[in-house]
Amino acid sequence: MQPNTAPTPIVTDAKTAQILDAARDVFLELGYAAATMDLVAQRARVSKTTLYTRFPSKEDLYTATISNECERHGMRFAPESFDGLPLRDVLIQVGGRFVELIWSEPAIRVHQSVMGESLRVPEAARLFFKAGPERATAALVALFERLAQRGLIDIEDPAFVAGQFLVAMQGGPYCALAVSLAPLPSAEERNLFVAKAVDLFIRGVAPPIGKKTRKWSFCPMSKSR
Repeated sequence: MQPNTAPTPIVTDAKTAQILDAARDVFLELGYAAATMDLVAQRARVSKTTLYTRFPSKEDLYTATISNECERHGMRFAPESFDGLPLRDVLIQVGGRFVELIWSEPAIRVHQSVMGESLRVPEAARLFFKAGPERATAALVALFERLAQRGLIDIEDPAFVAGQFLVAMQGGPYCALAVSLAPLPSAEERNLFVAKAVDLFIRGVAPPIGKKTRKWSFCPMSKSR
């Protein structure tokens, strides 16, 4: 039996959900620098004691807010949860989740806010990167290691492959969406984009026909290369 490596959920009770919903609204409205814990407590209609018990600092709250949005879109997962699925199905599921996340209005607004504050408030960019892109990449690295162990892909550097997959999912309309120059595509258009990107990606990682794939056993160091 494989160990359960599913991440611990961020939202464990109704009060926490209430606080994170209010924090998301405040950070989207004011950005990281101008947001205050007092305002979040006020918007969430909880006491400051309740807020600080769950999130001791604004940094903790901001990180949890970003992580919670990723979790809402299914980007916190155990790699073995896809066992038994064909390669294309796995990548379309994960790619679809990621694209749905980064194309969402809250994610775009947060990205715009972070880009606007990054030079003035580099801490906001650091926290965003750690809670969002860095964790998404780590999840993909673990997934590609698992797929390689199953013999579904032939790769030598899971970290590089994970990064390239995420970059592929940021093509298409994303650049225009990120600067508010395009309307949000329909679900059908999103699904078509993901399928095309995945099919192109698979050509680069699928083992050649007739080639015996290696059963990889990746060391932890591969994640930091």
